[in-house]
Formats: sequence, structure tokens, C-alpha cells
Amino acid sequence: MFDDKAKMFLIKAMTEGIDCYFPDVAAIDRYIETLREIIDQNQKIESVIIGDSDGLIIESISTNEGPYASIIFSSELVTFGLLVPESDMSERQSLDFSRIVLACISACAIIDSKINSTKKVNRNDQSVKFNISEIGIIV
Repeated sequence: MFDDKAKMFLIKAMTEGIDCYFPDVAAIDRYIETLREIIDQNQKIESVIIGDSDGLIIESISTNEGPYASIIFSSELVTFGLLVPESDMSERQSLDFSRIVLACISACAIIDSKINSTKKVNRNDQSVKFNISEIGIIV
């Protein structure tokens, strides 16, 4: 269950995308690898991502409905798109799409934390690119 702040964050991520800086194609490839690991570990997701740094499609593995959404990368943004009208999506697809968007947010946070853990942290630096603690997710 999500509180209102979490719902708004998720809607914003789905419609406007997620700010995530990619300096090169190799960084996108690392991101996709991390995303695949997160999706594979989540037993509730019954969809797969297919593709590479040029873009991913999301396809349900439990039905033969075909691809229903996409994930596109630019140098500073991860965006999402539906390949079918929202009204034609099954409940399973809607749930999986939401979970995959959350997995994309998690992948950004994981990669950002790995990068920051390898750098010497300046305690006076107040710049934070991504702050997951501002989202209220109730489990």
C-alpha cells in the first residue's frame, strides 16, 4: 500500500520519467543489468524486460498478450510508455508495470549508492540527486 506522496511520486515517474544520469552507453548497460537483477528477484513480477540500451519492452510471461510497455533511455532520463491503451491492459500488466517502474527507481538508487560509496564523501556537500526517504511506502 502507498500513501498519497508515494502515489504522486509513482505517477510523476510514469508520466515524466526518472532523472538518472548516464555518461555513456556502458552506464545504461550497467543500469539494465541491475534492473534485470531486481526484477528477477521480485517474485511478484510476472513480466520480463527485453532489449538493450536503445530501449526495453515489457512483456507479460504469464499470458500471450505480447509487449505492453516500453522503457527508453536518454543521457539524463529514463522514460516509460504504454504500447497498448491503458484500458486494454490487464490487472496483472498494470501491477507489473507499476512494480517495474519502482524497480527502475530502485536501480537508480542502487547505482547511485554504489558510486557514492566508492567516492570519498564530503560531509559539507548538500547535493542529493535522489532521496528515496522522501517517499512514504507502507508495506
